[in-house]
Amino acid sequence: MNKKTKMVLIGNQLIGMVGLEEIFEKLYKSDLKPDEKIKARLVDSVRKENYIPPKQEVIYAEALLREYSFYYQKKINGSTDQTELCCDTYQGIPRENIPWYPTVYEEKCDGCRKCFEMCPQKVYLWDEKINKPKVINPFACVVGCSGCAEVCKLKAISFPPLSILDNLKSG
Repeated sequence: MNKKTKMVLIGNQLIGMVGLEEIFEKLYKSDLKPDEKIKARLVDSVRKENYIPPKQEVIYAEALLREYSFYYQKKINGSTDQTELCCDTYQGIPRENIPWYPTVYEEKCDGCRKCFEMCPQKVYLWDEKINKPKVINPFACVVGCSGCAEVCKLKAISFPPLSILDNLKSG
């Protein structure tokens, strides 16, 4: 059985991880809620099929817990994976191959929530602990859209230059 690769935002990098859906489904069926107690189990399970650099284990654990929390909420709410992405492709290119998604500069963000409230694609999760948005679903972002950055008066959100989309068309 071929396991699906899911792109996960770890730190500021998107990393392809194999077998997350299966791991998350097993945890969910075991009635394990996404909390700090399962971080080590998540890392151990994911490590069986993915390389996790030892010095980055804490960062991976945070990202995996965030992803599992998102998965868990979708299961509870009855959402399906089809609602995750706005589009599977952009001009024939798989969406996960297009580096178009926001970067949030937490040090500039004042927690006004305008970006979070205006984005219908659920690109963001609001982190109550730090009162700032987290990009948790980068490929749900509509290619070419930068509305969240436009409503941010403090310029705490950026996108790649639009010219990358021209390069995709010609490349």
